[in-house]
Amino acid sequence: MINIAELEKKFNSLNKFNLVFASFFFSLMTLCVKNVDERIPIYELVLFRSLLSLMITLFIIKIKNINPLGNNKPLLILRGILGTSALICIFYAIRNMPLSISTVIQYTYPIFISIFACIFINEKITRNIVFALIIGWLGILIILNPDQLSNINVEIGKVSVSIAFLGSICTALAYVTVKKLVFTEDIYVIIEYFPLVSLITLLPIVLINWVTPNWNELIWIIGIGLFTQLGQTFLTIGLKNLSASEASTINYLQVLFGSIWGVLFFSEMININFLLGASLVLLGTIISTTKIIKRT
Repeated sequence: MINIAELEKKFNSLNKFNLVFASFFFSLMTLCVKNVDERIPIYELVLFRSLLSLMITLFIIKIKNINPLGNNKPLLILRGILGTSALICIFYAIRNMPLSISTVIQYTYPIFISIFACIFINEKITRNIVFALIIGWLGILIILNPDQLSNINVEIGKVSVSIAFLGSICTALAYVTVKKLVFTEDIYVIIEYFPLVSLITLLPIVLINWVTPNWNELIWIIGIGLFTQLGQTFLTIGLKNLSASEASTINYLQVLFGSIWGVLFFSEMININFLLGASLVLLGTIISTTKIIKRT
């Protein structure tokens, strides 16, 4: 029998590394999304991802003998709605942009997360966190500079950019919601509501517009569900031990992972400006993790 409690204890002892693992697995999820043929609709990918994630989570909940309904149902449902909206926007951006660029735009969410955390859960933003966020944000701006995009022969539509930023906002709100929920809910109940809400809201749309995936597409779709589940698990555990602002700066690492996959698998161009921006993003992450090490 799988000892879930023992696994959770080990995960909690990892501290900041939970969020590093989350970033890595989420980056693998984006790699899988990018590899699925465009004939498969975005909402169908989200549904498949949700179905696999829900099955895994309910299995763990049954082993732990947890009440799957949770305590704060309205907030849990809101987390599911925000997560679903963010995922649809993120999948759209991944499909319609270079992987490195879509990941960069997604990671504007730490700016929003700091604002929302201050408004909704009364978190104080320390000088170190502000410094880390400014450095990381500067790196993102360098990468998204129009001249920089022209140099690497990339054209991005305004609709794609807008949807990508909407995904970033929804991601930030979902982070803050999770941070509030971890004080009253088991992490697996929080994770459960995300795919549950996705499944309920998207199933009618998918059934009406069903496209049958082939075996190759199915492998990538299973990868989406598996890596997203792993990412969500490490993310939720990580948020339980860190402030939302601290967690967001560590998760900047997904920008680096996404850029690596873009170069290796999709022949995306990386120039000196992109490297400069990515280095600033990494510097912001180092500042954040150094602070956490001192605190612990």
